[in-house]
Amino acid sequence: MDELMRTQEGRIELSRLQDRDDEDRESFAGCTSTVILVTRTEVYCANAGDSRTVMSSRGTAKEMSVDHKPDDPAELRRI
Repeated sequence: MDELMRTQEGRIELSRLQDRDDEDRESFAGCTSTVILVTRTEVYCANAGDSRTVMSSRGTAKEMSVDHKPDDPAELRRI
């Protein structure tokens, strides 16, 4: 998808979908997702992008994921 968005054809399609006329402007659009799998004994969390998963336990928020942002030093090294 990243490669498609860098082509002229991809920029035209993105502009059409966003109802814009500036197809030459670079887009920084992306995608995010988060998913939770709960079993009888475990809770699994996975995420991509800058989505966040939080679980409430007795009224207290507990972070279950970390954003994958390119400006985060650890994520930049991974990329």
